[in-house]
Amino acid sequence: MSELLHNVKAIFSQDAGFLVDHEKSYYNIPFYQRGYKWTTKQVKKLLEDIDRFVPTTGKFYCVQNITVVPKSDFFNVVDGQQRLTTMTIILSCLGRKDLVRRKVKFPKNSIREKTNEFIDKFITDGQELYQGEYKNWEKLISDHPDYDHQDIYFIHQAAIAVFDWFVDREDKQEFVEKLLHHVKFITNYIEGDNEERIFGNLNSKRIYLDGADLVRAILITRVTNEESRRENDLKSIVRINERRVRIGWQLDEINQWWSDPNVREYFDPWLAIKWSGDIVFNKDKYPINRLLTLLAESEGHDALTLEFIENYENALELYKKLNRLHETLKDWYYDKELYHYLGFLFAQKSNRSEFSFNEVWDTWINNSDSRKAFKLHLLGLIKQEIFGKSTLNELFKSDKNWYGGDNKTLVQILLMLDIIEGNKEYKDKLRSHAFSKKGNDIEHIFPQKPQGFEKKEEIEGFINFLVKYDEELKDHEILDRFESEYDDPLYQEELNEFLDEYIEDIPIHSIGNLVLLYDSLNRSIRNNPYAYKRKRILDFFNKGNYIQPHTLKVFARYFQDGSSNGFDLEHWTREDIASNEEHIKKTLYNYFKVLDQDEN
Repeated sequence: MSELLHNVKAIFSQDAGFLVDHEKSYYNIPFYQRGYKWTTKQVKKLLEDIDRFVPTTGKFYCVQNITVVPKSDFFNVVDGQQRLTTMTIILSCLGRKDLVRRKVKFPKNSIREKTNEFIDKFITDGQELYQGEYKNWEKLISDHPDYDHQDIYFIHQAAIAVFDWFVDREDKQEFVEKLLHHVKFITNYIEGDNEERIFGNLNSKRIYLDGADLVRAILITRVTNEESRRENDLKSIVRINERRVRIGWQLDEINQWWSDPNVREYFDPWLAIKWSGDIVFNKDKYPINRLLTLLAESEGHDALTLEFIENYENALELYKKLNRLHETLKDWYYDKELYHYLGFLFAQKSNRSEFSFNEVWDTWINNSDSRKAFKLHLLGLIKQEIFGKSTLNELFKSDKNWYGGDNKTLVQILLMLDIIEGNKEYKDKLRSHAFSKKGNDIEHIFPQKPQGFEKKEEIEGFINFLVKYDEELKDHEILDRFESEYDDPLYQEELNEFLDEYIEDIPIHSIGNLVLLYDSLNRSIRNNPYAYKRKRILDFFNKGNYIQPHTLKVFARYFQDGSSNGFDLEHWTREDIASNEEHIKKTLYNYFKVLDQDEN
């Protein structure tokens, strides 16, 4: 058993268990603790939860943690007095008064000393509270006015609620067995600190036990305890202690790797399940919880819980699995192709593809003959995600408006082009944030016409772009009237028709005219001519800033024959748009055709 986890019997027993192990006699509720305040609703909820729980091998029901500070012959309860008191009431009602009698005590020489008296007289000793006239609170305090205190009232109400809940049940003994052996407390034992400060911290939620802390303790204690059963001599004991240090060091190293902001950002889209239950697994404060989440998902669980960890009867097996998963994920992260393929799939997955970490892990472990086969499997999933049931020609049908709808396929193809470029031997892998559209806009290289006439400067900027693009427009009469007639609705209608007609033959929404660009950079270049955009983007890149590989390639004019020589670097024409689209289509065809070759 983990040193942190004790069943109810071990918590209260004076024969063997937590008290005996630490040579203590009872749990003391200090002066600074608030009174007992559990409502009958809370008590019944606990009973119902335990009742629904079905014990199986290695599985238990957790009633959260108690935090205790050792004193001479007792523990001061810093956190958990409500749970300990409630358990005292339940066990007393179920006939196990011998186990809980005088195990939870309230401070002497205070008004709450009457609470001890009440518990002794009516809960852990007598039966008259449940069956007699003192089931009525008003009668009780009429005869015992000294008991008219808040915590005694709530204890009285809780005891009546427990009695009534069990009154017609015939399975009390089965419930007792489940309660004693399969319901557990997490015991947080603290020494050498100011307990009132601990209490304040716990209640302000600045300190608490996270699931990562519990897993760490379970691994360090259980793995070495399992090994120590086979080791008896002094030399072996030294070796076991060294093993504990090594496990702790290794867990720290794992947590440190998962603390890297790039690692965290890359793997966050992989986390399809969340933690559940009383124990929090805070992945931001304890980055190793990301790894624990993926471990739970790899085994088909729909939530990360402490019970999932506790179900491992062999802690060494858990330790090995955790290490294996960590080392594998590191391997994938540093393999450029796997990094790109998996980053794409987890960030871009949609209803078009059945995809989960559990499926990926199963394929890696059971259904891949080699690393190459695994990569081809992932590439096939990417193709399915992007193309669905369409062929390349169907996807690239003529006059397709790539900018319409939700743009998902457009973004996926532009991202895939970045990946193809990044997978080249001499290229760096993509940034961890590159697999989603976050922080990026879709940029029209040949700008689209502004919608509406609310912002004069936008229309004027677009016209200035067209004039630089086509000098024949410079003296066109409708543009000459711009300043004098702009506010006239009839002129606006005429200008709008002229601009629509002029750009009608320019495939503005072709994929050959669209790239991804950081939103801040994109909005700063607005509807400026191509030459201006190109200069700003290349300057931005040359100053050490990141530009998506495909975007950089397009603006550097390397999309036609691998050289920028001989091209018009001032203008972006309809011929450029068509040429770029054809190049994109050919690039995708050549990259994905390896899947067809593999099948033949």
